[in-house]
Amino acid sequence: MEKFIKLPVLVFLQLILIQAQAQQFIWANSYSINNTNEVAALTVDAVSNIYTAGVYGASQSLPYIGNCYLQKTTSGGQAAWTKYFSGLVQIGDIAVSDNELLIVGQANGIFNYDGITCGIPVYHMFMMKVDSAGILLWIRTDDTKNGSGSNLVAGDNGKVAVNFKGISNSGNFIEILDPDGNTIQSKQITAYSAGIVDLAYFNNRVYLNGAFNGPDSLVVDDVVIHLPAMEHAAFVLALDSNFIAEWASVDTTINNRDGRIVAGEDGVYAYFSVLEPPFVIVNVLKKFGFDGQMIQEVEIPFFTTGITLYPDMAIIPGLIGLYVNNDFDFNVHEVILFDANLNLIDEMNVHGPSDLYSGQITGNHEGFCISHVHSGDLNFNNEFTLPYTGIGKRPYISKLSLSEPTGVSLEVSPGDELIFYPNPTDHIIYIELPEFSNGIAGLRISDLSGKSVFQANLNSGLSGIDVSHLIAGLYIADIELPGKQPIRKKLIVR
Repeated sequence: MEKFIKLPVLVFLQLILIQAQAQQFIWANSYSINNTNEVAALTVDAVSNIYTAGVYGASQSLPYIGNCYLQKTTSGGQAAWTKYFSGLVQIGDIAVSDNELLIVGQANGIFNYDGITCGIPVYHMFMMKVDSAGILLWIRTDDTKNGSGSNLVAGDNGKVAVNFKGISNSGNFIEILDPDGNTIQSKQITAYSAGIVDLAYFNNRVYLNGAFNGPDSLVVDDVVIHLPAMEHAAFVLALDSNFIAEWASVDTTINNRDGRIVAGEDGVYAYFSVLEPPFVIVNVLKKFGFDGQMIQEVEIPFFTTGITLYPDMAIIPGLIGLYVNNDFDFNVHEVILFDANLNLIDEMNVHGPSDLYSGQITGNHEGFCISHVHSGDLNFNNEFTLPYTGIGKRPYISKLSLSEPTGVSLEVSPGDELIFYPNPTDHIIYIELPEFSNGIAGLRISDLSGKSVFQANLNSGLSGIDVSHLIAGLYIADIELPGKQPIRKKLIVR
């Protein structure tokens, strides 16, 4: 059965403009740090200098521990300087505050940073600040905390929010630090079975993404997080400006180690791997109001949940970006973009030999930056190729830039010759095809098992197709144009 809705030209032009407010890769560079294990952290400053850090030359067993690098890159992708750590070190996270860089990590004893002896002769957390030239300003150590897997988020007035683990990964310490590393506010979440995996810091409030597996309820101040009837809890917990728990939202998960959270003017956004009946793992992105009301929830368009290890998420005005591994052979990573209302805007692929884990993403007013490691040539969304040279894996950075609306031109690559919007949808999907004079265009929608659930012929121009009869979930839409290669799109029905 075919269900079509014809649209006026005005609506078509509005859709074109919405689609054009996407991003595009504008450059990518690889850096001569051979045998790099990871890009553990990525951040960008107000003038678009980019900072990366991670372990290099270590064994491939997890967690990566060994010598580390810290690199500053200009806004155009040229390495400005690289500093090195020698010793048994792990990088947790980095963040820029007032044009200075904070680093948090874990060390197995004394280590060396840029020729300076640092740390203490025991297993300890360290936090350090360097200036824009990489010169060490101060270092703080603590052998009661674990800096591996920690999170840093810069706030206003030079303040920074940080999440430390406890020793043996027991409990979490949430702190607000002043520019000199002194603790202004702190909170310990001590439940053995609870873990904070990410935090956001916005308008002097802290938002935590965590997991909890009982055996009893988790109580933080007056907020109670109940254990679900089956498996574990994935939760968002909000702390007010006085560091008192304000509200919580709970879902069901098996393991929320990959949870992410960001916050900005439009709200709080949390990524989870959740468990839905009967026993299906689904990756979702949720939008919350600052009062804790869940405003929107969408399913992330992955082909499978089993390969999205350690995704990263960032926010810039009006856009939410994720960077994820989306291929069993680790040869496809994706930038997935949503607008502030969680409409799917774009999916951009990076093809080529990389790593099983997802990379890093960050952003500012100019757009997003991504970073990861690679061991072969990379193709960036068929826009350009980054060649590989070197030994082992090497880190790379790519910058995406906001593209301006350019009108109604369809003279583009085969994969972009149509408008496919909105996605996700709960009713109508709009498809705009270029003009063709011979043959028939066809649409086939299949579920993830490959079973066809909808077929139709398409005309050139704009058509609206009713998909409200489809069960909510992820589908594959194959569109065949006369004399051209078939085009495949992911379709999410809500």
